[in-house]
Amino acid sequence: MRSILKPLFFILVLSTLLFGISYSRWDKQLTINGSVATGTLEAEFTYWFSNDPPGQTDPDYNKDVGSTVCTVGDDKQTAFITIENAYPCYHVHFSFTIKNTGTIPWIIQSITVDGQPLHSNEPLSLDLDGDGDYDITLEITDSVGEQVDPGDSIETSLDLHVEQGAEQGFTYTFTITIVVVQWNEYVP
Repeated sequence: MRSILKPLFFILVLSTLLFGISYSRWDKQLTINGSVATGTLEAEFTYWFSNDPPGQTDPDYNKDVGSTVCTVGDDKQTAFITIENAYPCYHVHFSFTIKNTGTIPWIIQSITVDGQPLHSNEPLSLDLDGDGDYDITLEITDSVGEQVDPGDSIETSLDLHVEQGAEQGFTYTFTITIVVVQWNEYVP
C-alpha cells in the first residue's frame, strides 16, 4: 500500500503545482480608466402667438375691446399672460413654440397654469380675482407627451374662454410653466 501512496502523493503535489501555475497565468487584473459625459436637458419658449393682440378686432366679434399679451420670463421656461378689458364669452386662441436647446431629447411631462396642472383636452377653470367665481377656462389640445429632439421645436396650442364670473374692467394675469423630462423618464 505504501508503494501506491508515494506516487499518489507525488501526483497530487504535481497537479496542485500545475493548477497553481495555470491559475496564475489565467488570472490577470486589468484596470480601465474612463469618463462619462452626460447631456443637457434644456427647453425654452421661443415664440408666442395670440389671435387677439392689442389693436386687433376681437375674435368672433366685429369690435376691438379685449386683448391678450404674453411675455416670457428670464428663465425662458415661464410665460406670463395678461388679458385686458375682457368680457364674458371673450374667446382667444394662443400658442407657444418651445425649442429643445439641450443635447438630449425630452418630452413635455406637464403644463401648469398658476401651479395647477393643465391636462390635454381637459378644461381648467380658474378664479383669478379670488371672488369665488371662475373667471377663465383654459384648454390645451396638444403637445403633452410628444418627444422633441435637440434643436427641434414644438407648438403648444391653448384656448381661453372668459366666464360669466369675470369682473368688468379687470386685468387678469396668470403664468404658464412647461415641465419637460428626459425622453426615457416620461410618465403618461
